[in-house]
Amino acid sequence: MPTHLPLGSLKTSTRQALCRFLAIAVLLVWTAPAPAWSQDSPASEATQEAQEALRVRVEALREAGASAAAGDVRLRRPQAVVRFFEARGFRPAWTDLDGLRAVRGVLAAAEAEGLAPEDYHVATLDRRLAEAGGASGLASDVALQLVATDAVAAYIDEVRYGRVRPLSLDSRWNVDPRAAAPPLETLVRLVAEALSPGEALAGFAPNHFIYQGLKGALASLRAMEERGGWPTVPAGPTLKPGDTHARVAAVRQRLAATGELDAALADAGPAYDAPLEAAVKLFQERHRLTPDAAIGRATIAAMNVPVAGRIAQVRANLERARWVVGDLADSFVLVNLPAYKVYLIRDGKNVWETRTQIGRAARQTPSFRADMRYLVFNPDWTVPPTILAQDVLAGMKKGQNTIKQKGLTILDRQGRAVDPASIDWASASASNFPYTLRQPPGDDNALGRVKFIFPNEHAIFLHDTPSRRLFTTDERLFSSGCIRVENPLDLAERLLGGQGDWTREAIDGAVASGKQQTVYLDEPLPVLIVYWTVSVGASGELRYMRDVYGLDAPLVRALEG
Repeated sequence: MPTHLPLGSLKTSTRQALCRFLAIAVLLVWTAPAPAWSQDSPASEATQEAQEALRVRVEALREAGASAAAGDVRLRRPQAVVRFFEARGFRPAWTDLDGLRAVRGVLAAAEAEGLAPEDYHVATLDRRLAEAGGASGLASDVALQLVATDAVAAYIDEVRYGRVRPLSLDSRWNVDPRAAAPPLETLVRLVAEALSPGEALAGFAPNHFIYQGLKGALASLRAMEERGGWPTVPAGPTLKPGDTHARVAAVRQRLAATGELDAALADAGPAYDAPLEAAVKLFQERHRLTPDAAIGRATIAAMNVPVAGRIAQVRANLERARWVVGDLADSFVLVNLPAYKVYLIRDGKNVWETRTQIGRAARQTPSFRADMRYLVFNPDWTVPPTILAQDVLAGMKKGQNTIKQKGLTILDRQGRAVDPASIDWASASASNFPYTLRQPPGDDNALGRVKFIFPNEHAIFLHDTPSRRLFTTDERLFSSGCIRVENPLDLAERLLGGQGDWTREAIDGAVASGKQQTVYLDEPLPVLIVYWTVSVGASGELRYMRDVYGLDAPLVRALEG
């Protein structure tokens, strides 16, 4: 059983999670004190005046649309504000001074979630709270009512589902955390009418251990930044256990700063001794490097990422977590691309994992979600358009005889074999090539002995590979987009366990037969392909990965935009 879990106790299906969330929300409302007004009770003259003033302003917001503002504050969720006040008959919502101050405290602490307090009108709330002078002042301050509602709506929306819409960064993303969510104005009401509005608002932050672990890491990194960060390690020849070198002292200081090395050993001298060796291996494990204790270029590069860089990386992954952790099922397959890992989750527990190879930088594997429906033993391989154009046709034009090298069969539209010598390769292109290229099953087949199909528009799937030696490298960017699995028959065994007579012996027999065989899963299994450059284990340990596709920086810029 693996010791590092990407996911631990997961939430149930979307519908069950939503029902549980709404049940808690209803409880918050039921435990709240009855409001001083109701739709059926007569309102005081002051309340009527505040109500009428709100009506006028809300109607103006409806007309203004996306450019709606309250005074000098541009509203970020104006339509939610409009619907919220329309549903309550335009009566003031924020009339409890202590409750609104508690809400303001949560908004001011948004930095702990990797968000920015200034996005939630904290300065404006501070100014108006100072001028309010009591509950009556709150009710009559129309701008305060609008700004507070907008701030709560924006915060709920972004802390629970993400500030950045993933589609704005990658058009291939197809997971929408808001798809089954209640209307935003309904969630705002749960806060406004809760017994403890501040606690109700804080409760919208994801409680999944991955998210909470990243929050803890962010707090620790910011504390480290306030202390001045960590020292850098000078470049130079690879250092190995037993060496004595002046650079070893810098390594000691660096690892003592982040806790891999006992602080008492930070000044123990230039000798690369056993305690430092253990610390280096721990650092390498935490950064997805081969734990060989050799302090080479990759290890030094990881050590020299500044604390500000790690803070940005954690913020990016907090955002990615918000996109998916609220909708995790009990059982699914998770592929974390920069970790080069695939995990099988059953009943909320990581039951299996192995290494992967993913798309190289020019042919990146996308992040998306689909349902695995079947697997194929001894598959043949149909050459996809990208490989046809960039590899096969390009090679044939150069006289490399790629067809023979890859053992491909050329088929016409009627499925008849075509002699390669009959084709004018010099003028052939992917757009005018009327043939299908297929590689028969076998040990050299590009898909190996089994492929796992979750139909999707990207033609991406999991599969075996004859290039098994490549799994031993630290960075495994070798495929043309699909995901190569190190121990695919082990995965097949776990997917088919309890399904008919599919024992491991039966699987091995099916492979040994050499015959193609398609096996459908009794129940489709979700496959979630994510890009997390920081992951958190069930016991809280962090793993940092290199941003191999360069996706962290655009996400951080979007968070700050």
